[in-house]
Amino acid sequence: MTVPYRWFSQRRKVKDRSWPCNHWRGFLVGTLGMVLVAFAILDYPVGVMSKQLDPLLHQYGSLLTDFGKSDWILIVSFLAIVVGLGAAGTGDRRTRAKGVFLAQASSFVFAAIAFSGIAVALIKNMIGRARPNMLYHEIGPFAFSPMQFDADFASFPSGHSTTIAAIFTCAAFFMPRHRVMFFSLAVIFAMCRTIVGAHYPSDVIAGLAFGAWCTYLVAIFFSRYRLVFRIDDGGWPVPRNSIRALKPAFMQHRHPPASGQTDLDLRAQKGH
Repeated sequence: MTVPYRWFSQRRKVKDRSWPCNHWRGFLVGTLGMVLVAFAILDYPVGVMSKQLDPLLHQYGSLLTDFGKSDWILIVSFLAIVVGLGAAGTGDRRTRAKGVFLAQASSFVFAAIAFSGIAVALIKNMIGRARPNMLYHEIGPFAFSPMQFDADFASFPSGHSTTIAAIFTCAAFFMPRHRVMFFSLAVIFAMCRTIVGAHYPSDVIAGLAFGAWCTYLVAIFFSRYRLVFRIDDGGWPVPRNSIRALKPAFMQHRHPPASGQTDLDLRAQKGH
């Protein structure tokens, strides 16, 4: 059965509304401040200390740091897109609506991870900062070799931290009540990059900020096409439907949805 694509073609053009990115100044100043402090005070001692940690702690860090690899989340989100598109063309009206929402939400996650990952890969290789393992070669944290495109000179920002931030920012957008927990987990997972000696603290801070900001931009882009999100009065993306709508029927609980959300919007989405 052909999957209907009318829900996408009816979305508004990007040019119809101005971009609501009114938080970038404070975000940029705060990020630069933390990066500079870490760069000046923390990077060298942490880089040296990471070589002297207990091997068991290194194993712990290696286990958690793999969460920042993007391949697994890209595969899972792509498969969810396929499942959603399949459900969008079958079943009753509610099943089709669930399929559309799943496909849209999974597309957002895929786009956020892919966009942030490609962007950070280009930036880190263009900057060319030496990794902590280069301390053995008497190359410190202040050494840069731009456009080197060498893994040993691709430390800033951290790619794993960028992916971790993108994953947990996606989760925070879908479940805003738990955003403090998600951002705390992002910091814990990302800081494991310093434990394994792959990055300096400033690399991790920059990666977390970059991943979160890229996800924010992707959410705004989706909201302009009425996909997944809408923009609230403060300029923040909020989900149009509650993520609880994707739960199976036997797992549904009758909790009131958050403000501005419904468990599942079955109406034709036209206009803002």
